[in-house]
Amino acid sequence: MRFTINLATQTYLDKRLLNQICFSALILMVVLLGWNITRASWNQGEKRQLDTEIASLERRLNNKPKGIADKDLTKQQAKILFYNEIILRKSVDWLQLLDSIENVTPEGVALASVVPGKKIGELKLDGRARSFLVVRKYLEKLEESQNFTDVLLLSHKELKTGETGRGVQFTLSCKVQY
Repeated sequence: MRFTINLATQTYLDKRLLNQICFSALILMVVLLGWNITRASWNQGEKRQLDTEIASLERRLNNKPKGIADKDLTKQQAKILFYNEIILRKSVDWLQLLDSIENVTPEGVALASVVPGKKIGELKLDGRARSFLVVRKYLEKLEESQNFTDVLLLSHKELKTGETGRGVQFTLSCKVQY
């Protein structure tokens, strides 16, 4: 039996194979770079085309239609705004709103009316409470709630109910986060 021992201290690599792998990887990266540049330029062209189409459509929408008087156009736009506002007001989830009001209303407060304001998201609450301390707690709970902001006490007055009964009538406004 013959044993051969390799006493070489260097590791020998197949440089030819290594060069072929590096060259192939370089060619692949150049092809991918070209493809990405082509795709980016294509997207830029599409963006420019869409921008010009958007600009032309906006010009058409902003121009007054031919044959229509200014008075009629303003009347029609006012009607459209009015009906859009009605649609927005009808889209409010009143059950969720009433549920969130109920969650923050403490014991001893009775709400008489919940009225939406002129602007969307505004709310006016009228109610009665046993004492002004309860009204103050109610205001604090509304302010701490995530659903209500800009809570403002508009008015309050003392009420007498019967000979010994007392209470407070109050009105407050707030903005609702739907």
